[in-house]
Amino acid sequence: MPIEGVYSIEEQRALVYEYLQVPHGGKAAFLQAHGLKVDRFRRWRMQVLADTLEHGLVPRSGGLVSVDEARLLKRLLEENAALREQLAARDVAHEQEVAERDEELARQRRAVDALGKAIEILHPSGDSKSSESDPPAAQPPAQE
Repeated sequence: MPIEGVYSIEEQRALVYEYLQVPHGGKAAFLQAHGLKVDRFRRWRMQVLADTLEHGLVPRSGGLVSVDEARLLKRLLEENAALREQLAARDVAHEQEVAERDEELARQRRAVDALGKAIEILHPSGDSKSSESDPPAAQPPAQE
């Protein structure tokens, strides 16, 4: 448990979802094990079910969560987790594909550089770029 019972929004949401899956008769023990007061937790539950937890707004009408709603919530959470795993796997595959393409591009650039150097060597010295950058020969100073 965090210091002085302070929970982040994600921790509050996770506790509410976990609480909704606790069978009847174990909910008080759940709250006690996590050091939560019933009133505070009821407010969190209402906020989570109304999707206002991030905003700190407490809906006016609460309501009990039926067994069917709890099952639906559990199924949706599991589906969400599976989709997040699929997305993470797709991201990893995409990053691997990008890395492979970067390696191929680097290999092709090295080949182009090597071919450019070979062509420069094969050209006559008058046509090569390196002859243009050669400094002019120094002339001896004129004598009077």
